[in-house]
Amino acid sequence: MIGCAFCGCGATAGDWGGWCEGPLTHTLCQMGRGREAGYHTGKPKTGKEIPEMAPTSPPTQAPQERNTEIALFRYGLIASLLFDPLAAGELEKALRQIASKTYAIPYSRRTQVGVSTLRRYLKLYNQGGFDALRPKGRSDKGRPRTFSAIVVEKAIALREEQPARTTTTLVDILKRDPELPPEQIPNAHTLASHLRTQGKTRRLLAQKPRTYRRFEREHPNSLWQGDAMAGPWLPDPAVAGRKRRAHLFCFLDDHSRLVPHAEFFWDEALPRMERVLKVGVLKRGVPEAIYVDNGKVYQAKQFAVACATLAIRCIHAAPYSPQGKGKQERFFSTVQLQFLPEVEKSELATLEELNQSFWAWLEIVYHQRVHSETGQTPLERYQAGIAHVKSAEPETLRKAFLWREERKVRKDGGIELQGNTYQVDPVFAGRKLELLFDPFDLAHIELYMGGNSFGVAAVIQQGRQKHIAVEKLATQAPQPPKPKSSLDYLAALRAEYQAQQRQQAGSLQYAKLGANPVRPKPEPTQLDLFPDHPDPAPVEA
Repeated sequence: MIGCAFCGCGATAGDWGGWCEGPLTHTLCQMGRGREAGYHTGKPKTGKEIPEMAPTSPPTQAPQERNTEIALFRYGLIASLLFDPLAAGELEKALRQIASKTYAIPYSRRTQVGVSTLRRYLKLYNQGGFDALRPKGRSDKGRPRTFSAIVVEKAIALREEQPARTTTTLVDILKRDPELPPEQIPNAHTLASHLRTQGKTRRLLAQKPRTYRRFEREHPNSLWQGDAMAGPWLPDPAVAGRKRRAHLFCFLDDHSRLVPHAEFFWDEALPRMERVLKVGVLKRGVPEAIYVDNGKVYQAKQFAVACATLAIRCIHAAPYSPQGKGKQERFFSTVQLQFLPEVEKSELATLEELNQSFWAWLEIVYHQRVHSETGQTPLERYQAGIAHVKSAEPETLRKAFLWREERKVRKDGGIELQGNTYQVDPVFAGRKLELLFDPFDLAHIELYMGGNSFGVAAVIQQGRQKHIAVEKLATQAPQPPKPKSSLDYLAALRAEYQAQQRQQAGSLQYAKLGANPVRPKPEPTQLDLFPDHPDPAPVEA
């Protein structure tokens, strides 16, 4: 028994209601929606109506950008089932509960997902990881009706004006708005999904402030909390005589209060947060879940892909509900009360000095001091549950943080990225490939289609070494150290920390993952997780 001959999706009689047997063509596949939507309906066509396909040509793949969005949605459906093993009966109950809800499914008019489909997603993920959740069918030739963000904004304003208004009433009001075209008004069900995503349901707007009880995860790496904090003002390396503010990205383990990694940068750009997460995973293992707010960097698709690739469940706080990040806020308060005053006294001149001092304070003081709530030091509490800590496979970690862009291959086999020209196999001419690359090193471009690797593109002409998004990021210019007139507490901590690090012979030197690190090149058989590229905060071992 074979699957759909039109899109190659592999649907069988057992999958789709008993009628798909033999080389059949699904109605929705022909329309370009079936595989993207994750289901097939309509009556099969006869074999005579099946278009001929060249046996030597790979099937046309759906745009990789859409595939990633769909895979992220599918991962979100099953994420809660991946981290807490359930008995057969409990699993079925959980699947039915997920299937009973409605969703805004990407590139689909459907709003629900069946239990059998959820089982298939689980099986795909367990067998092939995140990439296995990407659709393998044809491109989406029909798009669901979209509407302007202005419609949602007006609906939110109307709901906030009178929280008791039903979604049906909101739709009626919007239809009578002369500024909105009638075709832009969604139905009540679709609008309700968007309002729910924004936290603008009648229940949430009408409810009184809740009383929150403190919770704590049972073991290390069960949950990390992530956030950013405004840091101290330092001399601007780009403009003499001007001050510039540093910003701290941080992840904190909920159970132990240990900080896997935190680092100061000149900005709050996505590559900075990615670096902190990547180094944190290298140092302290892979968390089961991450709890973050709805900031721009935490909503980025690249961050979602990285978490899904590493099997990390990403949990976003409800809008305007910071209560769940109390431990992170407590740590930031400790930094502001205990560390930042010493920064002001020490008159640190560079971002490198600031990070060196911060890491010394973090390891020598904070991680070694008994926490008032746990009765243990963060390091002791983390080490007590070390059996629960899992490390990431090097290749999986490397791939998780690569950037992804889609390009169409020219007739001569050429593709362009950031003004650079690359050559691929001409067999892909006219097709779209997903390019995976380190934004700091555009000389190495990996080629993927439908989640399958097709090697590396050959560089033909390269004028840009880095992606423009990271090329604009601020870098730190070296400045001469200032003489100290008295005992410098942070300088003493740095010296103690560096001496401690030197004693740890044979340990991984995570410290050399920063800007222009002086380190030997890996052997050909070694995997280089951090290829050389500028970064504003190197760490000395």
